[in-house]
Amino acid sequence: MAFLGILVAAISGAVIWYWRFKMVREAGSEIIDSVERMRGAYKRGKRRKQAEVAPLASIADPAIAAVAFFFCLAKEKPMYVDAAKEVVRSRMKGIIRPADMEEVLVFGEWASKNVTSPEDPIRRFRDMWLKALDTQERQQLIGIAEDVATAGGERTKEQEHALQVLRRSLMN
Repeated sequence: MAFLGILVAAISGAVIWYWRFKMVREAGSEIIDSVERMRGAYKRGKRRKQAEVAPLASIADPAIAAVAFFFCLAKEKPMYVDAAKEVVRSRMKGIIRPADMEEVLVFGEWASKNVTSPEDPIRRFRDMWLKALDTQERQQLIGIAEDVATAGGERTKEQEHALQVLRRSLMN
């Protein structure tokens, strides 16, 4: 009878330990699953950011880059995008051929749709602008950007900050 008691105790102890190890394994699996979900979310966010700036990556002309930047700047005041579009159209008349003006404006507006901050195009196009534009043309770019920012009223804080970054990037 004592042997039977020891056998029952050993079997119940084995069952309890098996259950404990199973719970630890499940907890470990849940931790691994949550880490994998976080890793997947991080990768999706990274890919989303790459996809957002993909239209900007295709721009190789400094004038088109400037138009895309102007629309990014204008998006900070969504109610006045049309007024800013007219400012861009009038100020870019001598720079972009009249036959291409509407196409460039549409492309610039489309390329700026998914850009989250007007500083992103500044970082992306800074080297292109520095190589392609002389000092007077850079000042003209800054002047047009200031006009776009003031379209429809006072500049927002984001616009003012973006203009400061533009001035620092192009004039220093």
